[in-house]
Amino acid sequence: MAKQIIVFFCLLILTFDSTAQVKIHSHNDYTHSKPFYDAVANKAFSIEADVFVVGDSLILAHSKKEIKAGNTLEKLYLKPIAELYQTKELYSFQLMIDFKDSWAITYPVLEKALKPFKRYLSKGNKKITIVISGNRPPDSTFHSFNVVGFDGVPDVNYHSADLKKITMISDNFAKYSKWKGVGEIPETDKARLKALIDHAHEIGKPFRFWGAPDHQACWKLLYDLGADIINTDQVAKASNYFNIQLQ
Repeated sequence: MAKQIIVFFCLLILTFDSTAQVKIHSHNDYTHSKPFYDAVANKAFSIEADVFVVGDSLILAHSKKEIKAGNTLEKLYLKPIAELYQTKELYSFQLMIDFKDSWAITYPVLEKALKPFKRYLSKGNKKITIVISGNRPPDSTFHSFNVVGFDGVPDVNYHSADLKKITMISDNFAKYSKWKGVGEIPETDKARLKALIDHAHEIGKPFRFWGAPDHQACWKLLYDLGADIINTDQVAKASNYFNIQLQ
């Protein structure tokens, strides 16, 4: 009986730990003061880089007018990942690459860029997953891609083989609520948000809202509703907030 009680409490502790963890998504990471490095220092689960095709390179920018020569995916992310591989700081995370140009134009350039770095994307049980958002191929083809995974959306009924290639479900907070983080969020909005999160969990995927108010009140709201991944431009602040709140 004593042994059974010990086993029960061990399982209870493990269950609590797994539900208490919050994953941080470093939104538009390339615009931060220290792209990549701040996200890694705070053990971000997901790091986002928007790309345009310029010649034979992928340039990081949110819009075409912001394109600057030299700000390549290779320079700001792939080479730092290779450097991280050589250190004890390597951990599992995903690099989300948001295709701003069409899939047909962008994916071949990405394949070529990744080729020299493939060996740096995993080491032992630690893996860096390349995830595509933005302009993606037809969802019925997701299963045919070995090198990359995909950011999913809630209103698609994915085939089981394609669902396996999805790392998370994401949607725009503003589609479901106009709440800006001041006062109480309407209960009807809260119900809509929770329904999306619950649906993602039903198909076995974590959920992320983008476009949500980026401050503590909303971080707490989303965590309380069950969101697994917090989208933020303030990686250190969000990480510190949850580290304190979940102690």
